[in-house]
Amino acid sequence: MIKKLLLIPLAILLVVLVLGTNSYMKSQELRKKGDDLVNSGDLSTAIFYYKEAYGLFPLNQSINDDINAAELRFNSEIEYSRIINFDYSEVQSLPALETISPVQLKEGEYFIPILMYHHIRVNPKPNDPVWASLNVTPDLLNSELNYLSTNGFHVISLDDLYNAVNGGPLPSKPIVLTFDDGYSNFFESAYPLLKKYNMKATEFVITEVETAPAYLSWGQIEEMSKSGLIDFGAHTQHHPFLTSLSQGLITREITVSKSELETHIGKTVKWFAYPYGNYNDFVINETKKAGYLGAVTTNYGAVDSKDKLFLLPRIMADGRFTLDEFARRIQQ
Repeated sequence: MIKKLLLIPLAILLVVLVLGTNSYMKSQELRKKGDDLVNSGDLSTAIFYYKEAYGLFPLNQSINDDINAAELRFNSEIEYSRIINFDYSEVQSLPALETISPVQLKEGEYFIPILMYHHIRVNPKPNDPVWASLNVTPDLLNSELNYLSTNGFHVISLDDLYNAVNGGPLPSKPIVLTFDDGYSNFFESAYPLLKKYNMKATEFVITEVETAPAYLSWGQIEEMSKSGLIDFGAHTQHHPFLTSLSQGLITREITVSKSELETHIGKTVKWFAYPYGNYNDFVINETKKAGYLGAVTTNYGAVDSKDKLFLLPRIMADGRFTLDEFARRIQQ
């Protein structure tokens, strides 16, 4: 009698295992269909299949990450197919010039301004103050690069900065040029000027928007990478607020954007830019674990050190700057 009673829960367990295995297998089949649809570009149908797969086997939380990733990409393609607005850019609150005090460096600190640019074009919305700040005209960029060239500045790369804060050489008046988001006008307007002045720069690209007309194509990225002047850093796949995502999806955005970029340019991607300047301890740690040398923020400043490599401050090159204000903001 006791043996029979013991056999009942075992039988139930066996039934649960069989049913669970069947649900898992069916879930994986639906997930595979979702993956194929993502690869073919049918995101809305892929999301449907992922949700069906998750409903069959909700213990597999990674399917939930697939849903979130597909939704991020679907929403970003809707938004990026339009000309991007300020919600997708890293706007910086600039301190007034009169409030900026002379920098007193501590041991291990270096004054290396990292400039942050976005669009290089004539502003299509001149009456909008946000767009006015994000759009630097080609003529203004030419004037700023000419100022750097004729006033003793040495444009260095982020790799050079890394070496310097780790005890390597550093030229006088060093400065770094960075451009965010991977807009096509970087290739059209900034790249020719960087070649004219033989200046290095880093462009941070969003890897899943290459089909949108406002953004660089992979062909343009590969061409510039081969020049030796332009380094490319990762800016995630879809430009989300990272701290709003699940931990699995945060990791995916940070790591997959790196691997996608490396596949196209054939070089190790060493630098990361936090979308919107949005980060927390988990995001920073995942960026370190992914193998980056460091990351840039939207925090205002120009003092760098070895212990700030994943929180590097920058100075936004505002499209409303006069050349005098530009010059004053990059002086020690």
